Amino acid sequence: MAIKVSIIVPVYNVEKYISKCLTSLCNQTLKDIEIIAINDKSTDSSLDILKQFAKKDVRIKIINKTENQKTAKARNNGIDIAKGEYLAFVDGDDYIDLDFCEKLYKTAKQNNADIAKAMVKVLDEKDIIQNTFNNDSVEKNGKFFFWGRMWSAIYNREKLINKYQIKFFIDFFCFQIQAVYYSNKVACCNNTYYNYVRHENSCDSDIFTLEKWQRLNLGHANFIYQWINTHFYNQAIYNFYLEKVKSLYFYGFNKLEIKDIPIATHILAENMQNYYNCGFNMKSIKKLRRKLFRLNHKTTFKLYIKNIIENKI
Repeated sequence: MAIKVSIIVPVYNVEKYISKCLTSLCNQTLKDIEIIAINDKSTDSSLDILKQFAKKDVRIKIINKTENQKTAKARNNGIDIAKGEYLAFVDGDDYIDLDFCEKLYKTAKQNNADIAKAMVKVLDEKDIIQNTFNNDSVEKNGKFFFWGRMWSAIYNREKLINKYQIKFFIDFFCFQIQAVYYSNKVACCNNTYYNYVRHENSCDSDIFTLEKWQRLNLGHANFIYQWINTHFYNQAIYNFYLEKVKSLYFYGFNKLEIKDIPIATHILAENMQNYYNCGFNMKSIKKLRRKLFRLNHKTTFKLYIKNIIENKI
């Protein structure tokens, strides 16, 4: 049986969610699939749950990592052993509609598309819908407007991922900008959903540490900036990505704890001088730091003066 879709699932301490995720995968209406679960050295019962499901479904393959390597490397491990015509990426705390793989596979084949994209629901832990994302922007403006929520799609393994040696660096934005660039088209399917379960440990939660902001936000932003400056884009698309770089810089920056903001202004100022300056053409890095500090949503004028007096910014 030829495998039509390989579903790659990074798993790390998701014992509360993994059963629902695996149930949605094992019960897909498209049966010609494989499920590659990469246990990234979970310290809870996630691995035990994976093994229980694997006993009942031979399509589940478990890769058990002996050290925690983060999601990007886990997904790359899955890519390396996948045999499906298309690849899907489902996080262990999310789940997909039961017809997700079937409908996206048909959409991809009917449109001869390297990427086929579904809709997205964002839910809380009680399964209450918080938001939905449709495909209007991609359908109206073209493939480059497939930005974010990269797990809502399937990707041709041989013609796209393997041909252009596309891998995950840091996390999903780095993968997505490569895949979209090299794809022949992004075909949209508007009647099936990827269900993103948002909780306090989600990568886009409002809880930001300094380390998380540097690794995910600044890391992604600088990768994207370097990518768009070494590959051809028309001016409108180039400007679109510049706005995404800017938003990545400031999204997590505005959600840091107050105690971390002074050091974050130093880090962000250096990044902006080395990469994208976001229109702040300031030669003095000290002036730039102070400008950034005042722009942070959590700072006050009193705090600004205090940090200047203490020579922190």
